[in-house]
Amino acid sequence: MDQAASELREVSSNRFGDHTTIHQGNIGAVHYHLPRRPSPAAVVRAIPYPRNEDIVDRPDVIDSLNKLLPSVDTEYSAAALYGLGGSGKTQIALDYAYRRCRDVSCSVFWVHADSEATFIHDYQDIARCLGISVNLEQGDLLRAVRSCIEAQEKWVLILDNADDLLLFGVAQGGQNNQPNSLFNHIPRAASGTVLWTSRDERIVGTLVGSRRGIRVGPMTPPESTKLLEIARNMEIHEDSTEAVALAQELQQLPLAISQAGAYMRRTSTPIRMYLTMLRKGKQRWKILKETETDRHRRPLVSNSILETWTISMELIQQESPMAYRMLNVIAYLDHRNIPVELLTAAAQDDGKDQEEEPMDLDVIQAITRLKEFSFLSIADTRNGKQRYEMHKLVQEATQYKLSMDLMSERDAQKNDYNDYNPMRGELYYCRIAIQIMLRAFPISERETWEQCDEYLVHVIGVGEWAEAGGKQIEVAEPFSRVSKFLYDRGRWREKEPVDKKALALRREVLGEKHPDTIGSMAELATTYHQQGHYSKAESMKADVLELRREVLGEKHPDTIGSMAELAATYHAQGRYDEDEDISVKVLDLRRQVLGEKHPDTLQAMHDLAVTWNSRGRREDALSLMDQCLQWQQSILGSDHPLTIRSVKVLAEWQERSKHKTKGFAKRPLALFKPSGKQRF
Repeated sequence: MDQAASELREVSSNRFGDHTTIHQGNIGAVHYHLPRRPSPAAVVRAIPYPRNEDIVDRPDVIDSLNKLLPSVDTEYSAAALYGLGGSGKTQIALDYAYRRCRDVSCSVFWVHADSEATFIHDYQDIARCLGISVNLEQGDLLRAVRSCIEAQEKWVLILDNADDLLLFGVAQGGQNNQPNSLFNHIPRAASGTVLWTSRDERIVGTLVGSRRGIRVGPMTPPESTKLLEIARNMEIHEDSTEAVALAQELQQLPLAISQAGAYMRRTSTPIRMYLTMLRKGKQRWKILKETETDRHRRPLVSNSILETWTISMELIQQESPMAYRMLNVIAYLDHRNIPVELLTAAAQDDGKDQEEEPMDLDVIQAITRLKEFSFLSIADTRNGKQRYEMHKLVQEATQYKLSMDLMSERDAQKNDYNDYNPMRGELYYCRIAIQIMLRAFPISERETWEQCDEYLVHVIGVGEWAEAGGKQIEVAEPFSRVSKFLYDRGRWREKEPVDKKALALRREVLGEKHPDTIGSMAELATTYHQQGHYSKAESMKADVLELRREVLGEKHPDTIGSMAELAATYHAQGRYDEDEDISVKVLDLRRQVLGEKHPDTLQAMHDLAVTWNSRGRREDALSLMDQCLQWQQSILGSDHPLTIRSVKVLAEWQERSKHKTKGFAKRPLALFKPSGKQRF
């Protein structure tokens, strides 16, 4: 969509109640601290896109949808729109959402369900809209949003692009066997409606009933002609036969027809000429597709779509090299919520820092050119800055074209052709995307968390292309920053695949015994531990310890730290004998290597005291913790989190055992977040 989310829109034709709140695009925040079961709230509308006034009526689909999800239904109901990407599922869902807005008592919510990150991001936006504090822990926030939605008198939830069904508990065979899936956070109260869109037909019979799915296929010829007429902004009369032929060539796919019409409108190209361009070189594309290998595990894309977008890409290349470069670079980022700063960086020849050059007229024109071809659309505007969206199929088609260009480059290089250009294919643009994200993703600090959240999916996106770009080690660094950010936020499930990817990249290039590789193993082990996967954590921590002993030696601080980590996992499993054996060694080694009063030695004292207490050695535990606390106060200070933690633990023990230790009973306590190596 080309219309900014912040733009004023005409709503006089709609009927809303006195207490209705409409959110289009940027959603503001009104904080209300849960948890408590909320009372029914004022009607809320959280829809990120404006109404599509030019939508073409598709009676078969709309009638089926209205039968499955009638607006007058007082019971909970769910259905799914499924089919090929670009078939119009999102537009149909958007039209349904706005039609439900005619009911002044109905709240409407929209969630992008293509990844856990986008799901959580949109739930945070809905939380702001509902007055829920976004500072809640992730699980509490998701549960609070579900409860608040269920408390509405009437509500509709659109879950768009739910293509990865595993996120919602659907395994490969179609079984629903994932107890901790995002499906647990989907509201299911009476007077509520859930509408899914997905490319995966397996959604029918799993997430919705076997009779609750609607296949969204190609348009009918009259619908296709009408859409082309709207996209061209020109009535179709004498050339209607050619229009039908063009729609057939595009397989009646709405996205392809809309894109073709946008080009013809902007360039005043007749349908006949565009059809000739489309058909030209069809055999060549067929050959190229047949020789394509699945080197990067990209999904196959329809030939007709690729041909359509390739024509437009070549025209953009001729008209605006900057727009063409921008298109190719962002093809390796995540397709949604692309900040304008990343577009500006993508427009530059050498991937310079986006802060070095402000967005000038040329960049604005390049973005506009991509919008005019429907390659980019405005997602929303926040804090005065626009964010853009690139359709998945456009992104895949761009990647496909560049991979074909790479094959041509290799042929040219092999035969020593004069027109060989190494800056024409996927290697070049992939590397630029990686370099941009290397510079863009900040170190995780409270002040940078918002920026980290915004760039998170883009770092993960370029990471999938690290091998293709020959930048495995460079990508591992921002992945480590992402891991640290997710650690700080306690988002362990999201952290796990990031840690796995960083480990795989470092293993491939650096080898198993490189310190950075071992560090990535330790990060993944901590992530397993925090999720309660103690068996996996124990196995990996044991491997880390063995490798560090071999590479660094028994008395290296990192080796000793690995011993402490393994002891913590034994402790979490109640295996206190094994925990004690290692914890005693850790304390002894740290005393030898670091000294009696080093902070890490004090940490080891604390951990051993906790272990002794768990084993029933109360007097020994109290004595050791008392000594630890005295040194923590003198070295770290009374307000240090580790000191406060020891005060809390010692006070609890004293209360239980009825012991009194002068000077400690009335010390202030504070909350703190434990790491994988801390015990209580």
